[in-house]
Amino acid sequence: MVPSEYDLVIENGTYWTPTAQCKADIAISSGKIAAIGTALGPARKRLDATGLDILPGIWHVHCHFREPGHTYKEDFESGTKTAAAGGVTVCIDMTNNTPHPTTLEDFEAKKALVAPKAYIDYALYGGGLYPRTVEQLAKAGAIGIKIFNTRHIKEVYPYISELGVLDHGILYELYEATRDVGLSASVHHDDPEWCKRLTFRDYIEKNKTDAAAYHESFERGYMYGHGMVAGLAASLYYARIAGVKLHVLHLGVMPVGAYELIRHAKFDLGQQVTAELELGSMLMTKQQMQKIGPNTYNWAHSPEEGWRSIHNGIADVVVLEHAPHTSDETEPGWQDMFSIPLGMTGAQEFVPLLLDSVNKGKLTLNDVALLASEKPARIFGQFPQKGTIQVGSDADLTIVNMKEEILFRKAGMLSRSGHTSWEGMRARGIPVHSIVRGSFVLRDGKIVGVAGHGRFVPGTVSRGANARKTETSREPAANITV
Repeated sequence: MVPSEYDLVIENGTYWTPTAQCKADIAISSGKIAAIGTALGPARKRLDATGLDILPGIWHVHCHFREPGHTYKEDFESGTKTAAAGGVTVCIDMTNNTPHPTTLEDFEAKKALVAPKAYIDYALYGGGLYPRTVEQLAKAGAIGIKIFNTRHIKEVYPYISELGVLDHGILYELYEATRDVGLSASVHHDDPEWCKRLTFRDYIEKNKTDAAAYHESFERGYMYGHGMVAGLAASLYYARIAGVKLHVLHLGVMPVGAYELIRHAKFDLGQQVTAELELGSMLMTKQQMQKIGPNTYNWAHSPEEGWRSIHNGIADVVVLEHAPHTSDETEPGWQDMFSIPLGMTGAQEFVPLLLDSVNKGKLTLNDVALLASEKPARIFGQFPQKGTIQVGSDADLTIVNMKEEILFRKAGMLSRSGHTSWEGMRARGIPVHSIVRGSFVLRDGKIVGVAGHGRFVPGTVSRGANARKTETSREPAANITV
């Protein structure tokens, strides 16, 4: 039924799907896309999108907003506001909090704590530590189960040592429990004992600990390197025999052997595996790394392999991890980077760097609609409510200007960390407006949303059996009204 008056009509823009681009107007009513076509109206408000491109609302699925327990680095309000400023409409928050959300009590406490603070829609991982609590976390709304199959070599936050699941028997039981509830197990893989022994032998015991030494150890595959591939190899096998859906984190950081392991699992064995490509590692140049030192922990071992993984189906999702720490914490890393918390910023910079990659010919806007909107929504069971521009879906839209340029400076960053890993870099392509369930959160490049507008996005288990049905893709027609 066509409403007598739409809430908003976006006119004269070009909207993108994973397979097409369409010149059409989009009408919104009651937080949903109500019509797609031409000459839509009347409407209470109209937005002229001439010269702009409209994407399904961008997801950022790898955010560390540090609440509860470490809110001096970031809290949920500052983190979601930062993401909103970057054109993100949905985010997923990680679990290395204090207390960590590995039990029903702590998960529910985190849900209640962050609910009034979010600018954009958000989902929460349940922490994978105790197999017996997985079902409770799923029923409480966990979007998936996040497992740290790693520990920092010197037991430094953000890798809370207690969260590290290094016992493969427990890892396997977590996979069984996650399989039984139908969620994905999202895993940060590693072989930390291998990493620890070689890094101590060749660096720490030789007093080679500054930022340059750390990055050399990374390049040699010690830190965030071959141990991750070894951990992945074991995990893929255990996940296969357990029958769990495995979501591989940090693909762009790993040496090239990881791509072949995932390719074999997905395409030769038909295993349920998806992979999250760390786009930031592919864009972080050695020159930028040398300039900012301890304010980034990685770059790609093979950017070329990362870009190929997008086009050959190995990578399913792109992210620019947001893992902030304060400058006071990271500054000592110039002398000893092995003893500081490791991370980088990415929530506000993600969309501009993604669009810059389009302008440089590495991606298309169709790729962006797939890798940063539709695929995340599908993997985490939210499609077609989110992740698409079609009638009946949530009116989540990221509207961008592909010609405008941004210079990243710490003065322009909203993150509580007070800096950016991309200091001094430029990107062409910026978010101009973003709309979450029909309401502007970003308009003309300015935050206009409010804390508390963002809603909790529950996982499929808490939404009931109907939400777990596989949805087929439906391309929107060029002229549809309801």
